Amino acid sequence: MSIMSRMIRLWKADIHGVMDQFEDKKLLLNQHLRDMEEALEQKEGKLRNLHASRNRSAEELEKYESEIDKLEKDLDAAIDREKDDIARFLIRKIRPLKDHREELKHHIAGLEKEIRALQECISEQRLEYERLQLRAGDFIRKSEREEWSYAFPSGKAGRDLSEEEIELELLRRKEKMKGGEKYESLG
Repeated sequence: MSIMSRMIRLWKADIHGVMDQFEDKKLLLNQHLRDMEEALEQKEGKLRNLHASRNRSAEELEKYESEIDKLEKDLDAAIDREKDDIARFLIRKIRPLKDHREELKHHIAGLEKEIRALQECISEQRLEYERLQLRAGDFIRKSEREEWSYAFPSGKAGRDLSEEEIELELLRRKEKMKGGEKYESLG
């Protein structure tokens, strides 16, 4: 390995180390949670759009069904009255409507399938997001406790005072009460 490649690798390692120190883990964690929430909201928006599309298609299907039913009644009446020209005309009109009706049914079935799959995906991701929120909360509380313990190390504050230290503090305070020199307390 050449000296130059070793220097470059060392420089990269140093840069990564410095970047790791700059990164605030809590802020990054919160940003990742916000990104997850945004992704979930986008998927929920897509789900709302799929529902709206399915509903529009269902309304359109109802219109086609109604139109086909009306034309079928007219066709039956034309056949009863032996109006073959009108019957042929109505058959030509009904056939494309029935084809389009079948296409709409397939489209709605596809939308239903896509809706179910997306709902499952969203519920799984929402559950995972909530789990991560809990774990993140635990991590943040733990890191805050650690920061607190660094700010107030248990060295002096956590240990019991010896009898000699208590007596010394008592003497200093008595001198102060008598108007003596300033004292330096233990705290």
